[in-house]
Amino acid sequence: MLAPYVRKFIRASLVWFAIGIVIGLSMAFWPADHIVYRPAHAHANLLGFVSMFIFGVAYHVIPRFVGRPLWGERYALWHVWIQNVGLALLTVGWMVQPSWWRIGRPFVWAGAILSAAGVAIFIAIVWKSVAPRPDVEFEPPGS
Repeated sequence: MLAPYVRKFIRASLVWFAIGIVIGLSMAFWPADHIVYRPAHAHANLLGFVSMFIFGVAYHVIPRFVGRPLWGERYALWHVWIQNVGLALLTVGWMVQPSWWRIGRPFVWAGAILSAAGVAIFIAIVWKSVAPRPDVEFEPPGS
């Protein structure tokens, strides 16, 4: 059974993949705007599809590797929302910034800060989840 945050990250990754593809198609049909939409396309695909898929799979697999629940599951749920809101702000900011600088730029800044905060949450959760427990001795396989 998938934890809710795992399911949300995997589904979000697929939505961001579709968004990245749509932006990429628009770049193909309107090549003059290629430079303008490149950052939004790259962020939707890399931070959206790739990273969110990695977050979801990592949150599912790590507890099985370490043999105990994921540390800070409630933070993983926060991570889903912070990461997606941050990426949405970032992508919208990149899309509108060429036409409306004063609106787009703050969106990019806010989105970048939230995206970085989401990655920091992921690092903390994984770091603490794989940390050795002092009450358990390590036994090599086959011993």
